[in-house]
Amino acid sequence: MSDTNRPKHGVDLSFVDMDQPHTLKTFKADVETLEPGFARIRYPFNLEWCNPRGSLQGGMFAVFLDEVMGYAMIGSHPKLDTLWTTTSLNVSYLRPITGECIAEGRVIREGKRSVYVEAEILTADGKLAAKGTSTMMILRRDGELAE
Repeated sequence: MSDTNRPKHGVDLSFVDMDQPHTLKTFKADVETLEPGFARIRYPFNLEWCNPRGSLQGGMFAVFLDEVMGYAMIGSHPKLDTLWTTTSLNVSYLRPITGECIAEGRVIREGKRSVYVEAEILTADGKLAAKGTSTMMILRRDGELAE
């Protein structure tokens, strides 16, 4: 797409499959639940995402937590007119993951410009493996702060 044809916001979303965006395809993940303020995503296990001991690498925990918190936001803002970006992400690692896992995210409090979101990752048998919190900044489509 030439610069003259590029949308004002700088990103062409016409090719994005919102039912199965690139991140979910990459991780072969399934969104099991998506509703206002809540999302649940199931992630398969892949040795390519593991540390040398065979458990999920810590950075992947962070990716999964950030992703499910973003989906909790999508549940609250399904139209493409609202954008957000993660401004802080905190992760507490509680146990290793050596198999399939489930991530759940919840919008806890939403203001005009910022949102506080929490998430957790559960092992396939339901044991808590990680907790995450995030603050997200709500933006307009042109990248400016929401009013």
